[in-house]
Amino acid sequence: MSYESLKDIKLVKTSFKNQTAILTLNKPPVNALFIDLYNDISRALDILEGMSEVRAIILTGSDRVFSAGMDLKAVGKASPEEMLELMEIGYNFFQRMERYPKPTIAAVKGFALGGGLALAIVCDFRIAGENATFGLPESRLGFPLLWGVTNLFLRTVSRGPGLDLLLTGRNITAREALQYNLVKSVVPDDKVLEEALNLADQINQNLPPFAAKAIKSVLYEASRETSPRKVFDIENRHVWEILNKINLKAWLREYLEKK
Repeated sequence: MSYESLKDIKLVKTSFKNQTAILTLNKPPVNALFIDLYNDISRALDILEGMSEVRAIILTGSDRVFSAGMDLKAVGKASPEEMLELMEIGYNFFQRMERYPKPTIAAVKGFALGGGLALAIVCDFRIAGENATFGLPESRLGFPLLWGVTNLFLRTVSRGPGLDLLLTGRNITAREALQYNLVKSVVPDDKVLEEALNLADQINQNLPPFAAKAIKSVLYEASRETSPRKVFDIENRHVWEILNKINLKAWLREYLEKK
């Protein structure tokens, strides 16, 4: 798979800056989530995972909308079998996103609602434009969070803000999202991508090429454990894998010489 393969993906446009790939959702008018968009995002991520020169991913939408969530028109036409397929694809997609080995950053302008908010949350970081809007309107239909995202949602915000969004169904501003820990920072709308790229550059310059995958894997696995010993064993397993990839003495010497 190559750069040429990325050009065949219709619903996600890919561009590059430094060591970062920028994935722009391209399903007008609102980047609604359904099997087609899940599949195209997944295809792009699979290709980029194999590109060693790409070390971070930014996911963004249009100036007006990041993603308005699940495609309700398509859902209304779906058969029960298609709905089951959608739920399974959605679950696998969000698990894949959370475990993705490269750092991911959501650059959010406009609306991030329902599944669109879940898509932002599953990224490692979220940069919001000052006019961005966040919400979980599916609760108005009687639905809880879907696709196994509830655990991640409650690890991102506390129970109070989580219930606020789910029970009231109200939309919140970028500033409220910052207070709720939904986003890392809020910047002018025309600076969102620039801020996301700056964060990606900071990560890329700080981490050795092999480090992001290990760090993210430890956090993913450890967040699902309650035993300190099991967490310690997870850490040690990944440290052992790293020690088998590098010459520790030479690596430390090189690191100290750079300081």
